[in-house]
This record gives sequence, C-alpha cells and structure tokens, in this order.
Amino acid sequence: MDESNVLFIKNRGNSKKSEEKLEVDDQHVTIQSRSGGSVVVNFMGSEAEIMDISNFFNDINEVEPLTVNIGGTGEVDHYFRGISDMTLNEADGLYKLSVTLQFLSTTV
Repeated sequence: MDESNVLFIKNRGNSKKSEEKLEVDDQHVTIQSRSGGSVVVNFMGSEAEIMDISNFFNDINEVEPLTVNIGGTGEVDHYFRGISDMTLNEADGLYKLSVTLQFLSTTV
C-alpha cells in the first residue's frame, strides 16, 4: 500500500480469500467526521475512477463491516451506512461520490 493512499477492505467471512480491496489515491479523497462516530468519505475523479469506486461500494450491504486504512496508519473497522449518487461537477469536469461509514465500536 502506498503511504498516501486510502485502502478499503470488505471481508465476507473470516478468510483472506474472500477479501475485496479498493485502494484510492488520497488526492481523490476527503473525509469529514460527523457526530456519533460516523464519517463521510468524499471521492472525486474521472468517470471511470468514480464508477470503479461506486461498483465496489454498491456491492456492500448496509451495516456490513468494512476496514479502512488511511495512509498505512492501521486498519480501523467501520460499518457501511450508504452511498450517494454519482454527480458531475460542471466547473471542473470531475465526478463526485460520497460514502457514509459508522465507526465500529466494540464493548468489553
């Protein structure tokens, strides 16, 4: 993993074989913290890049676990909460998409 990338991992089951990964250059990602442990991840890029991102997240069920690793700082577990529609920003010609995640907290 490149230190400036954001890595998303969805794991269906407990084996590494079932992992699917999406790695996105951090220049195409902004992350906004919300109250209650949720975050909105905003993506921008070409139509092909955003379609790849959209396809990855559209295959995830709501509240399905998802791991996020920002710049190689370590994996943090989240629940998938939803995805926005892909939109075109006429001013810069870039497509945009947002994904909402909820921090997965474990209680002991």
